[in-house]
Amino acid sequence: MKTHLKRIWHRLTADKRQFGLFCSLCFVALLLWARIIVIERPPKTAVAAPVAESVVEDAQLTSNTRVYVSLDTEVMRNPFVVHQSAFPMVGKVTNNMTVQSSDSGHDEYTHSLEGFELEAVMGEIAMINGRVCRIGDGLADASSHTPLTISSIGGRSVIISAGKNRYELTITP
Repeated sequence: MKTHLKRIWHRLTADKRQFGLFCSLCFVALLLWARIIVIERPPKTAVAAPVAESVVEDAQLTSNTRVYVSLDTEVMRNPFVVHQSAFPMVGKVTNNMTVQSSDSGHDEYTHSLEGFELEAVMGEIAMINGRVCRIGDGLADASSHTPLTISSIGGRSVIISAGKNRYELTITP
């Protein structure tokens, strides 16, 4: 048997190409074996110790105390609003509308625009008076003859256009 193995070993090492192929096949076999044995871990099982009786008795003797939590009565839609009782406003509260008009004279839309409130801005979508609006959407206003449309949405503001006039509606704290 020893001579037989010697003869096979001489045949494998005599040709460099065959020996390289033999070494690479051995390497692949070792990798596959390591994957099966080392990486793929068999599941571990364990038996839990029985529960101590003193722990069960202590859990039954403790009294359940009630914790009262005060919640808001209505849901706030704007996550950017600052709570007034925690952080009171110091100074004058400003209106959330600025006029970017081409003519500085009489403006017929100011009264109708005071009813709009910008509640939230997320990307290209704005929520005005509880309604989801996008660029190009019209705002319902029966008192004006020129329709109010949203021309741009960005940051914390919305630009509303009515003819030549532009109005910026912003989120105010």
